[in-house]
Amino acid sequence: MFRLGLLAGVTAVGAPVLSSCGGGGTSTGAGQSGGAGKPLATLKVGAPHQVTDSEPGNPLTSSIGATLLVLRHVYDSLMVLDNGEYRYQLAESVEPNADATAWTIRLREGVTFHDGKPLKAADVVHSLRTVGSKPSNRASVYGVVDLANMSAVDDRTVKVPLLVPRGDFKESVLVVFSPVFPDGLAQFAKPIGSGPYKMVGRNGTTTTLVANEQYWGGKPTVGELQVVGILDAAARLSALKAGQVDYAISVSATGAKTEAGSADIEIRRGGAANSNALSFAMNQQLAPFDNPKVRKAVRLAVDRQALVDNALLGLGSPADDVVGKTLPGYADLPARGRDLDQARRLFAEAGVTKLTLRTGEIVPGMLNASKLLAQQLAEAGVELTLQESAPDAYYADLTTLTKHPFQAFYYVNRPASVHLAAVTNAKAPFNVTGPPAGYQTRLAAAQAMADDKAREQAFRALQKEFYDEGGDVVWGFQEQLDAARKGIGGVRVVQSVQLFDQATGPA
Repeated sequence: MFRLGLLAGVTAVGAPVLSSCGGGGTSTGAGQSGGAGKPLATLKVGAPHQVTDSEPGNPLTSSIGATLLVLRHVYDSLMVLDNGEYRYQLAESVEPNADATAWTIRLREGVTFHDGKPLKAADVVHSLRTVGSKPSNRASVYGVVDLANMSAVDDRTVKVPLLVPRGDFKESVLVVFSPVFPDGLAQFAKPIGSGPYKMVGRNGTTTTLVANEQYWGGKPTVGELQVVGILDAAARLSALKAGQVDYAISVSATGAKTEAGSADIEIRRGGAANSNALSFAMNQQLAPFDNPKVRKAVRLAVDRQALVDNALLGLGSPADDVVGKTLPGYADLPARGRDLDQARRLFAEAGVTKLTLRTGEIVPGMLNASKLLAQQLAEAGVELTLQESAPDAYYADLTTLTKHPFQAFYYVNRPASVHLAAVTNAKAPFNVTGPPAGYQTRLAAAQAMADDKAREQAFRALQKEFYDEGGDVVWGFQEQLDAARKGIGGVRVVQSVQLFDQATGPA
């Protein structure tokens, strides 16, 4: 439900394939359906939302289901992660100086915003300064960028100086979040981008977008896209079955199993490249998880296969505490086995008999997984109390996320180096495991390496450290499960967001 980051692909993290990618890209995934179809006048999409959602298309606040979906259709980014490749979108090239302390971005020609103005370097400078500064919830992504000294060299060239060397600037900054909007735009009630759709209004939780027929990436095949915010996974599936929406984003494993034989509905499975990494996150800065014995005991007490089989109904795969499995740059870490005897001994040595887990149905199946975790910890001699929070409020206050010792959490499965850089650095809002100062030093050193191969090796070592001592119990990869009415095709997944600009209906 709550998409925290970007999706990964299948090229090497240390040496990503960089190629031009328009709105008519070729990535496939959850939602892709084979066969030729016909353009659609209107397509209605049911997507997760929170009660706090108030301004779709605001790049300073958009970070979840429906609002993120709107953002990705209204704006283009400088770079994206598409079908396993780091691709240029509005950028034509992104090149470092010798020590990776400054980067030069060259822009694509022929791009215009929805108001008809051409894309220029000044727009990029303004956009990056805006999303890189508070109150933007992505400001931490730009913590290494010298925002004040960015400059437009000419209409198509942007110079981006950094505060420290960063060899991973492209994948850990631009790919993570780099939407572009016109210079001077500061209010986003009526967002203006260069993307395939223009926002024309919102009625309740429904946001209406219309096709940008002059889109540089090709005219969209859907004339009007309605994004309907629906909080509950079961309600989204019910809306699809009732004909209220044509496509339901993120349905539960139970719903997918139930509708598997339907004559009217197709279940779309995302596979490993389109999945959530599900975790029980332990904050190393807070007791009792500041004791490495407790963290190890929890990891050893968990039966991962049982969690996948029961909470995900088998529509997923076990994980081994590090995000990025099956994706480029993964350190090929050993499968984590269960050892109840050792877990009991470690809990006893640490004097831990009770724990509390903050949890909720933040993704379908998470609450059931938490209940099963309580049973598994009980077998290791620990009583687990579940502190349940409503899904629509779970992430409402990002400032409190790092104050919970133990909480259910999830990330998008993406290359480990991108994940560690974006989530485990000390300033990241989703740094819920609190790695210590020594780890932060090693992370910063890895990011600074300009040599791709050396940086990849350094990140493999960080993964091993996280595997041995970190605070994430990443127990399973949950495939993205969507549902659509029969015949809806051409839906792509880019940066873990479904794109509908090339969607088609039954022929």
